[in-house]
Amino acid sequence: MAVSTRSSFQLKTSFLPCTILQLNRYDLSVLENEIRKTISQAPMFFAGAPVVIDLEKVQDLEGIDFLEMKRLLISNGLVPIGVRGGSETQTKAAGNAALPLLNLSKTTTVVENKKPVEEPEAQVSSTTRFINTPIRSGMQIYAKDGDLIVAAQVSPGAELMADGNIHIYGALRGRAMAGVKGNTEARIFCQTLDAELVSIAGYYLTKEEIQKLPEQNSMIQIYLENDQVTIKPI
Repeated sequence: MAVSTRSSFQLKTSFLPCTILQLNRYDLSVLENEIRKTISQAPMFFAGAPVVIDLEKVQDLEGIDFLEMKRLLISNGLVPIGVRGGSETQTKAAGNAALPLLNLSKTTTVVENKKPVEEPEAQVSSTTRFINTPIRSGMQIYAKDGDLIVAAQVSPGAELMADGNIHIYGALRGRAMAGVKGNTEARIFCQTLDAELVSIAGYYLTKEEIQKLPEQNSMIQIYLENDQVTIKPI
């Protein structure tokens, strides 16, 4: 019997009030080990995060123990709230474990309860948001339906989000998420990369993963290639 080396799951960030746990295969012991390893790379990012279990890639599987999966997630600091994309049998079994079927859309917009930006801004165009002051820890900036340009540094604990691209003409030390509504063509550009997390259309790299990459001494672009976040100099 062949043993798969493919990860049993993938955590994807989403511009929704939850994290999507997309199952690629079902093995609870492997799943728990991999979840612990993944969360340890960005514990503050996923701590207490509501989770929706995506069953789209395992629709043909029977006998999923949703009660045990709930226990597994809760014991690792995640909060399972429902499922999506499963078969009728899976959906029924999940419902019996108090995990309702959730129909989530990537275009859903939520307002995060975080400190707003108070500094003056200049609008470059109707689809570009421009910030020319430092982004402090705890701030969250969102560019709806367009790009975000920051002509200043981004502090640890700050968060940038854009439906389009993100351009940072300063040090990126917080989190940056481009293409948050699923735009896989979105990119992040920055001069100094020391980020806690970068994400393109939900696919992400943590600080630990970024630090393993070769140091870049020029302008950097971050983009999605074959479902992998890629970092290269321009």
